[in-house]
Amino acid sequence: MKSKKEKKIHSIQTRKNQIQEKTPSYPSQIQNPIHDLYFPFRILFVFLFFLLFQCQSNGESKDNSYFQNKEKTKTEIQTKWETLAPSGIKSLTYMVMMGDGEVYQSQIGVSSEAKIERFKIGSITKLFTGIAILQLQESGKLKLDDPASKFLPELNLVKPKQEGYREITIRDLLTHQSGLPSDLANGFFLSPEAKEDEIYRSFRSLPKSLAGLERNEPGKINSYSNLSFGLLGNIIERASGESIESYFRVHLFDKAGMKHTTLMENLEGSELITGYSGIFWKSKTVRPVIRDLTAGSISTTANDMGLFMKAFFRSKENKGLLTSVSFDEFHKTQIGPVANFEMKLGLPVMKSSYQADGKTVWFYGHSGSLPPFFADLVYDPHTEIVSFVAGNTLGLQTGKLKSTNTEVMQVLWEEKMGIQPEPSLPPLLGKNGAFPGEEGFYISPMGIHEYKKGNPPTFSLMGFDVGLIEKENRYGIDLRVLFGLIKINDPSINELRVEFETWEGNPIFTLYSKELPKGVAGIGVKFTPDNRFPDTQYFGTFITKEPYAIIPKLKLEKDKRGFPLLTIYYALGGMENTVQVPCQWEGDNTLRILGYGRNLGEKLTIGTKEGKPLIQYSGGEYQKD
Repeated sequence: MKSKKEKKIHSIQTRKNQIQEKTPSYPSQIQNPIHDLYFPFRILFVFLFFLLFQCQSNGESKDNSYFQNKEKTKTEIQTKWETLAPSGIKSLTYMVMMGDGEVYQSQIGVSSEAKIERFKIGSITKLFTGIAILQLQESGKLKLDDPASKFLPELNLVKPKQEGYREITIRDLLTHQSGLPSDLANGFFLSPEAKEDEIYRSFRSLPKSLAGLERNEPGKINSYSNLSFGLLGNIIERASGESIESYFRVHLFDKAGMKHTTLMENLEGSELITGYSGIFWKSKTVRPVIRDLTAGSISTTANDMGLFMKAFFRSKENKGLLTSVSFDEFHKTQIGPVANFEMKLGLPVMKSSYQADGKTVWFYGHSGSLPPFFADLVYDPHTEIVSFVAGNTLGLQTGKLKSTNTEVMQVLWEEKMGIQPEPSLPPLLGKNGAFPGEEGFYISPMGIHEYKKGNPPTFSLMGFDVGLIEKENRYGIDLRVLFGLIKINDPSINELRVEFETWEGNPIFTLYSKELPKGVAGIGVKFTPDNRFPDTQYFGTFITKEPYAIIPKLKLEKDKRGFPLLTIYYALGGMENTVQVPCQWEGDNTLRILGYGRNLGEKLTIGTKEGKPLIQYSGGEYQKD
């Protein structure tokens, strides 16, 4: 007879063998990771602010065991979420599935006893949009590699930056490599009191707004794009002949049994929970209503998300939302721009690799932010383990939702499989050690960086000059405050890595960690100031008259480092965020934002209107204040 300890060891080994035998392998196609997938509405600034100032370590002991102990696991998960709400986040809701087909869900914080409360899930909506497109392919109404202009002839009004570019396909839109602008800021937010007919009208007017825009080469660069997914929603309507809410209701929500989920704002039997924002004191915010419905408008409950995932997993048996063939295509690494990066993307789910007993395990998911709401979904389609969370508050703790959800997923996986998966850094690309970059200025979606060689080299990140110290044959970050006397010894910061390399002959860097896949925060591309500037009348602050603008103002300055400097102001969930980017003066009333990635490489046109200087940017007009 075996002892209890021997039985447990045997059971764990059995689970390890299952990992080796059953973990699916998908084609590995290297992708250019110029995405902003985890922080789609510029929530990145909140995450990084939290990352740099949250000086606390995770006290969880690695000796804890959650193997086949559901009650202990559920208690641990509840404890993790209680550390964030209600102190830092007014309310959050979460859902987990432990691979047994059951849905466990709860809500923490302020809640209404009278009605079921829905949370906005932001860009997790894109997963539903991707499923809808695959459903239409299954029914023969479209093909992923069809030219998108077959359903959106308005795309022919978009001017290629250079002649000879191929047509944009539906797959390009799904994989954020269409070459279209990342966002069309003008008209993105609608009135909080907007009725359904106004929302539909704005959503369906999006293709008409393409006239006069410029596009880059499709398949060249991945750049996260809400605009692309708003257009995909219009394709769904035109290919199916159904309104977008009706399509989602019949073919997704009802099919999964989701009674408290909607793309629109109102739904009988439930209400959208109130949102809050603030660093120390929380204030109520207006509900965010957006034009690009299929990019980020779904509101739902944790229980409904569990029903969605159950129906999604049944696709493996041809009994769910998709056929098994489409389910595999959804998770397969999609062919994209060829570059020496490790980020991998499905349709349009994000893939992250972990190690368990020496084997690679893939987790899939997406985050969503429609400030003040933030949500995160991560799952393993093989074991059918899922962790989902949504919160209703924009503040410092917002950045902790993603990392805590990752911790929860690891605990869940250990409960099921008997071993905790460990995130791992991507392999070095033929280097024997940290590769020094070229001195000078770089631009990434996080702003302007300066790299200086020295002992140690220094690198500017979010306004801080950090030291670069060789770790694991890469550069790690040495962050110090108070004149460099006090080292910030936070685990999250200690795991950050900066790697210099080249891409198509351009010196670049990537910033990543075990918890932040390489390339997710974009790449930094070296640029050289050329000291060319427009007329001085175009320097100053410019304001839009749009009442609910996501970008209420711009500021153009003559930077002493030798380039026009553009400050973009974002109004998000009651809080303001700014990003500074360098521009190049191209003449003919045109300025070009430098760099690759979200909202980089885009064009500004300057001129006058009613005798006052004017900037045209992202579909809107900004007049000098």
